[in-house]
Amino acid sequence: MKFLLVFLAIEAIPFGTAWVLTELNVRSEYREAEQSAQKTAYILLHNFEQTVEPIDSLLLNFAHALDPNSTPTEVYDSLRALSIPAPIVQVTVVDMKGFVIASNLAPPVGDPIDLSDREHISVHIGSNPHSGLFISKPVLGRISKRWTIQFSRAWYDQAGEFRGVIVASYNIFDFISFYSRLRVDPNSLIALVGTDGVVRARAAATVSFGETVSSSPPYIKGLTQAETPYDARSAIDGVDRIGYFVRSERYPIIMLVAYDKSYVRSLAEEFRLAIWITAGGLGLILLVLALLALSYHRLQQKVRASALRESARQREVHFLEAMAGVPGVCVVHVTAEGSRQIGDTSGNALPALIHEYVASPRFVAATRLLTGPQVSVEYFARDGEEFEVQLMIAPLEEIDQITKRPSEGMQRDLVVFAVDQTSKRIEENNLYQMSKLASLGEVATGLAHEINQPLGVIRLAATNALTGLQKGMPNDHMEAKLNRIIQQTVRMSRIIDHMRIFGRKSGMRLEPSDPMDAIDGALQVVGAQLRLENVSVSVNGGSDDVRVLCRQDQLEQVVINLLQNARDAIRERRRSVGVEYLGAISIEMALEHLDTRAPLVCISVKDNAGGIPDQVIEKVFQPFFTTKPPGQGTGLGLSVSFGIIRDHGGTLSVENAFEGAVFTIRLPGLHEAQLAATRQHLPADF
Repeated sequence: MKFLLVFLAIEAIPFGTAWVLTELNVRSEYREAEQSAQKTAYILLHNFEQTVEPIDSLLLNFAHALDPNSTPTEVYDSLRALSIPAPIVQVTVVDMKGFVIASNLAPPVGDPIDLSDREHISVHIGSNPHSGLFISKPVLGRISKRWTIQFSRAWYDQAGEFRGVIVASYNIFDFISFYSRLRVDPNSLIALVGTDGVVRARAAATVSFGETVSSSPPYIKGLTQAETPYDARSAIDGVDRIGYFVRSERYPIIMLVAYDKSYVRSLAEEFRLAIWITAGGLGLILLVLALLALSYHRLQQKVRASALRESARQREVHFLEAMAGVPGVCVVHVTAEGSRQIGDTSGNALPALIHEYVASPRFVAATRLLTGPQVSVEYFARDGEEFEVQLMIAPLEEIDQITKRPSEGMQRDLVVFAVDQTSKRIEENNLYQMSKLASLGEVATGLAHEINQPLGVIRLAATNALTGLQKGMPNDHMEAKLNRIIQQTVRMSRIIDHMRIFGRKSGMRLEPSDPMDAIDGALQVVGAQLRLENVSVSVNGGSDDVRVLCRQDQLEQVVINLLQNARDAIRERRRSVGVEYLGAISIEMALEHLDTRAPLVCISVKDNAGGIPDQVIEKVFQPFFTTKPPGQGTGLGLSVSFGIIRDHGGTLSVENAFEGAVFTIRLPGLHEAQLAATRQHLPADF
């Protein structure tokens, strides 16, 4: 088994390196393919825009020159006189009701053809007419009988009155033929896609047009960005491709160029083959060297074992005697005949305990098949006194190299090191108890500060309930006050629990909540006190459709802590500048949008107390750090708040603004879809 592990470790080096290099090479090919697709898409989109531009100019110029009073025959003659580019199959003039006036393909004979049902006509004559150039889906012409893309523009007379539509029919196969000649592999794709999701022209292994890709995620992403990479399996032919989308800023068209991933990977085939051949040869060489090194190592071990065995025995005797002389250490040599103490430890109770233990059946059973050193902690009691002893048991007999067990017929030969840990453990327990009592003394003031506000609410609710009872108010009034008392009692319990488990994640359930509810709750607790101290509070922002996943009472407690810190800072400011100083606190709620992820809900608490000194601003979230005078702060409020926000997956930061300090809470927001999914996973009682 050991040889197999060594073999695997050796071979893992070249073959692992080969795998990493081939994967890096494939990723490099993917990047190059994506960059090539991006460049080609830009060129083709520019070519398309240059192709469309003269067509658009033709339509505009003809519409400007066309006389609304011309007869169909005169319109036909004007169309015949136009210099029409070769890919334009047909130019048609349609009246304001959608009937063909004339086409350059045939003189106007018989009843006019009704084209009002065609998209490129109806879009201009509808209730909300399209004013620019419209590029239609591929259609089969009723006059030309050919598949074309329709470029249409509304026709207005000199007075600006709508007179009809002028249409240029472009041969779709001209695009497809051009794109097909540009493909570099059989499955590479060049596609001209409208912003309505319909393919105008598509050149791949099988050319096509007219497919709808409006529900494709890559296409949806391409609509929102001017350009974006493409990495998806085609819903049309099932080929997995990598490439690039580029959207035109002038026309409602998206150009897609993509390469078959299997073709891109094949470009790295020669490199991959060379790397794996090199790895195989290197692995074989390393294996031979490892075998030679292993054989040499085993030979050296045998020679050294034979030369050192005797001297080792002598060193063991001297070592054991030296160890036995250390206070609190007892060394016992155990054989089949019994146990023998090494060294002199008279006057110590430890040797007698060890001799009794090594003679017990439990010790014999535990060490019968012992093949290496074993460390354990044992507890003994004698004459009402308890001992904690750390034991190390090491075998001295020969070990069979095949079975890795004591050789057959060998007598049990062990050495036992016993170290008395009793006094050390007593000292550690005393230190731990002192540390715990000191911590409780430090936390006591902060804990009283944290639960003072809920106690005030309870007292007020109880007073109101008693008043209501005396005045004979309805039961609903009494029930509301009692519920408020229960709520605040639970809140105090949660605060105490959070102080007890500070630094660990709480096990309580997180629920979707409106952050404004926490702000309102905090102001209900400390708002009256702030008003009495002539501190104005303003609340700005808010959103009806964004929630955060939190424990609302803890978020409310964080806001309370920030408000109280701002109040204390304003008090200090007044002492330095005078009692007329008007304190002001601003609470602002806003959203920060990062890429396509859910927004961050930001709650900022600002004051005008002058800010925090630069030399201590980095320490304000440390436990027990405070800038307040002795007896006025424990340094726990901000550290507890920091831990609460951290456990909610957010951040709490501080900076100095123009007039004072700004504390900012950032919590992940929930979109409507995330909010609905979260509610589905909550129990029914929520």
